[in-house]
Amino acid sequence: MDNSANAIDGNLSTSATVRASTGIALGIGAYAGHLEVEFPSTLPSNTTSYVKLDTEEDLLPLLLGGSLGGLLSDIVGVLLIGNQEFTVSIKNNAGTVMEESSGNANPFATDMLRVVTNVDNDYFLAIAPDSDYNRVRLTNSIGSLIGLNNTRELNLFGAFHGPDPALCGTPTYTSFDGSGLTLDLLNLGAGVTNPHLAIDGDLGTSSLIGLGVLGVAASIEQTVYFDTLSEAGENFYIRLGVDPELVQAGILNNIEAIVQNGSQAPFFTENISSLLNVDLLGLLQGGEIVTIPLDPGAPADRVTLRLSSLLNISLDQNLNLFEIYRAPAMPELNPDSQDVSICDGSTVDLTATTSVGNQLRWYDAETGGNLLATVNSGEAYATPVLNTDTTYYVAAVEVGCPEESPRVPVTVSVVDIPTASDITIIGDENPICSSNDVVLIPTSDVEGSYSWYFDANATNEITDGQVVGSVTYNIDPDDGTLTINGLNQAGSPYSYYVRITEATAGCENAPGDLQVANVVIVDSGASVNIVSAPIITLDNLIDFFLGTPTYAVTGSVTGDANVGDAITLTINGQTYNGVLDANLDFDIDVDGSDLALDPDAAIEVFINGGLCTLTGDIDIDIPVLIVDDLLQIFCATDNPTLLDLEVDSNISLFDSLDSVVELDLGTPLVDGEVYFAGILGVPISVLARVGITVNIINPPTPTTTSSTQTFCASDEPTVGDLQVNEPNVVFYDSPNGGQELDPSTTLVDGMNYYGAIRDSDGCESTTRLQVAVTVDDGGPITLTGQTEEACLNGEEYTYTTETGKQMYSWTVTGGSIVAGGTATDNFVTVTWNSLQDTSISVIYENPAGCNPVEMFQLDVAVVNCVLGEEFCLRVYNEFSPNNDGFNDFFEIECIENYANSIQVFSRNGNKVFETVDYQNNWDGIANVNGILNKGEHLPSGTYYYVINIPELSRNLVGWIQLAR
Repeated sequence: MDNSANAIDGNLSTSATVRASTGIALGIGAYAGHLEVEFPSTLPSNTTSYVKLDTEEDLLPLLLGGSLGGLLSDIVGVLLIGNQEFTVSIKNNAGTVMEESSGNANPFATDMLRVVTNVDNDYFLAIAPDSDYNRVRLTNSIGSLIGLNNTRELNLFGAFHGPDPALCGTPTYTSFDGSGLTLDLLNLGAGVTNPHLAIDGDLGTSSLIGLGVLGVAASIEQTVYFDTLSEAGENFYIRLGVDPELVQAGILNNIEAIVQNGSQAPFFTENISSLLNVDLLGLLQGGEIVTIPLDPGAPADRVTLRLSSLLNISLDQNLNLFEIYRAPAMPELNPDSQDVSICDGSTVDLTATTSVGNQLRWYDAETGGNLLATVNSGEAYATPVLNTDTTYYVAAVEVGCPEESPRVPVTVSVVDIPTASDITIIGDENPICSSNDVVLIPTSDVEGSYSWYFDANATNEITDGQVVGSVTYNIDPDDGTLTINGLNQAGSPYSYYVRITEATAGCENAPGDLQVANVVIVDSGASVNIVSAPIITLDNLIDFFLGTPTYAVTGSVTGDANVGDAITLTINGQTYNGVLDANLDFDIDVDGSDLALDPDAAIEVFINGGLCTLTGDIDIDIPVLIVDDLLQIFCATDNPTLLDLEVDSNISLFDSLDSVVELDLGTPLVDGEVYFAGILGVPISVLARVGITVNIINPPTPTTTSSTQTFCASDEPTVGDLQVNEPNVVFYDSPNGGQELDPSTTLVDGMNYYGAIRDSDGCESTTRLQVAVTVDDGGPITLTGQTEEACLNGEEYTYTTETGKQMYSWTVTGGSIVAGGTATDNFVTVTWNSLQDTSISVIYENPAGCNPVEMFQLDVAVVNCVLGEEFCLRVYNEFSPNNDGFNDFFEIECIENYANSIQVFSRNGNKVFETVDYQNNWDGIANVNGILNKGEHLPSGTYYYVINIPELSRNLVGWIQLAR
């Protein structure tokens, strides 16, 4: 142990060094070292603390992969077991709470103890046991494969817990793990590359989480760790990118966000598709990087992103994780700061809100850009005077923290102020008969509403229903048409003024810049009646906007009209002219889009009957869109898309009432989403869209009390005998697709069965329950142990039978049980005390209650064992066959006094030497073919011998150290 004080000096750049050595010879000078640090107070269970450490071997980058560590070590050629090893002991005073060693199989693979890394690729232990603790001990040791006279060091920089105020919502550490992966799959691209780039604070760099191209059920995941628990009003944000082909294949349903508090069980698990709105989904489908907000609803400090394999596709399955961070929830815009429009040359106050104590930052760009202002929640940001459309962005931030929520865009549209030239008035072109109403129709390319005045400066407004003397004024609220009744020639001409108030910003004509209508009245009692009823169908609407727009308006006129009179139709501010024929009928081609778009759905008719114009109206009948089924239900297992919605063939689907982009019919349907049916190209002001709500049924995965179930073959078990906790479960022979199995199908030993819940609508669970089946035929029993020349009243002999059974029943005749032999033991240890009628028998039940075929009895031959001069035998455990004349042979004292046979094995159990009647003449050369060829010199290392001495009725077993 060197510089132990460095482990508690609060400086993570200095370290204590814990050493271990193999010694200069086996058992001579070997040692392991340890260092134990204690926190000032006891930490409650589930409190996460961290220990920064470093090892001399490349262990930590491999252990970062959790349960994949052993496989990863095979890839890079590092042996985790046998070289440098370290053990972590978590303690509460003298008691050990938990312990893990790098030499174990799949070490550091639980949420209570993991190896993690930070952005600098330093390595730490993340410790969060389920019991209180106050101490951490690190023990450094060396395995037996490394050889003699070697030393390894382990550096401990410090142990700590609690928040770093400077970090705020930036994650501090990350690790990864996987399941269902093999060495081959890891070699073919599965795993996590550059995990630290997902926590570096750079939104442009990423880790790569991949499974490669595979056809088996597997998963890979990356976890990020935060110093503090999240608070109310905070979100986690996952920034990722996915290949659009994978999105199209449905991979978003196989990407899960998992949230937990320390090592406690996750309390939030959702697939990414359920966290996406339509805009984010569209970005992913277009290959863009998206930032997905996640509100877990409870305090948390760990977020895991898990990618599970999508079977039966030939695509490389991976995703880029650019960042997971924590920040306030995205700000909410006040209603008056959404869809903002202002008049040219003016300013506007933009207002948003965030959680109490947070601030808002206003920018001029979605990323980067200039910080324009920092204000409190609910406080307005005043824009400068604007002359062009401008988009601002607002983000929420905790005071003193660098992490922001994604920025919310606020577009300010700048509208030109209308002028008189923007307005056209129809209806004052010709003198109007006093017997008819004066109809003045304002039109403009500017969307908005109209106001009428008696003067050019807009000081004396005309109101709807106003009566002045014998004259009545009515204003149509839909299109601003002014209808005047009661005017006569005596007061002619009349002047009326109109202004437009733009629809979005409320900009209107300046005083003195209003459009004027000059009306001439001729006293006349003439009148007409117009009969016409144009009917528009859905097919007409499609033609109007997508094909041939021409439509013939026909009708007839009676009253004071004459053959050849000019007739003018005013539709949507446009005029169409014709003449009355010999029957006073008319047939005028118009633009059908004007018919559909006319604001009051009425054609104004003007008939020039000589001295003055006669007027009338024709109503326009516009159809509506009808969808028979407004709630459509699908099964999640069918992977339904927009193509599956039941609508007419000429109907398009949209993600909103006013979207101008038609959805791809291959887009997967999302449960609870509303899709809007309409006709592409037909304005929604003409044909309102109809919302279709989608309900996707996904029954839960069935559960069972045991995922491994054992049955007795004698009971002839069937699929119907599989135990599940829910009704209406059907079983298949594959985790996906496959053949549905009839309940009467006979169960097969060693086969897996896959269950799904099927509801009354015929929908099944998307994820199936796997049940492994063992069909036990009950026997036969086996019993192993020494049956010949067992010594009387001497040695102990152990006899074993099958493991994993229950209710063992042992019977020993002619001997005494010294160990085992209970109802739970699959072994018994016996000393024999009789020379005749000596036997041992056993019977048991297996866990399914199946009995073996019959009890098994083993007869044992017991003899008197004479030891003779056994104690003369002495084995020298070390020799050095280097031809120096000293200790060149493996020596056993007195071996020449006994008939014998010798076998020598390597550490891995491979035989390297054997002989009979050994005469102390073996010099470390193999005499059998195996891992080495016969005649080759064995390398330095540890070997094991078995010496059989028939006269003594025993084997001598031990180890040899061969050193060259």
